[in-house]
Amino acid sequence: MHPYFTRLAIRPEVQRFFRPFYQVDAIGNPLFAYGAESEHFGFAFHKVPVTDSVWLAGNLQFPQVRLVILSASALDAVSWLNKKLPAFPQTENILFVSLGAGVSDVQSLWLREHFAGKSFRLLFGNDLLGRMADLKLAAAIRGWPLSVFLAEKEQVVVNFRSRQFSFGQEHFSLFAFEKAAGVRFGMATDKPKSFNTFFDELKARAGLLA
Repeated sequence: MHPYFTRLAIRPEVQRFFRPFYQVDAIGNPLFAYGAESEHFGFAFHKVPVTDSVWLAGNLQFPQVRLVILSASALDAVSWLNKKLPAFPQTENILFVSLGAGVSDVQSLWLREHFAGKSFRLLFGNDLLGRMADLKLAAAIRGWPLSVFLAEKEQVVVNFRSRQFSFGQEHFSLFAFEKAAGVRFGMATDKPKSFNTFFDELKARAGLLA
């Protein structure tokens, strides 16, 4: 058990699940490796890299994986499983993939090449950037060309299959786009109701959110 995670009220079984997939620095702060870079956490800081690499946890035998869970940080993944474990008690065929602070074309191509046909859950933030990441990743994994950008008058504009769709920021989401375009990406999005991320929610419940 790690004392930081215990302070955050992370279940012992969740701590055991993730323990093989992080290291600690010289003073005990957790490090989650994305290739040569790392996500670094201490109670005074949380640094997430911008990278083309990914952090992985769970079943690393990719053909055995049934569910791929994508997030913007390793700690979002840990926080999500801590909350959802009763609904997902069988973790043998789950793979967590954190993309870090941003989504790159390299990461999207890697996901499409290795996990075509798998089930996905997207854990990106409740903010606009998180909702845009949902759509960009869903389209990239399915191999459907699409562009999404922020235009004038705070409109989110999506170009897809020779059509253009426009949404107010507060109304934009993967589901809203699917409904407008008449398509289904077949990917679930999970977001906490009152917080931007699952890690924010976890910290708040532990009394550590500023």
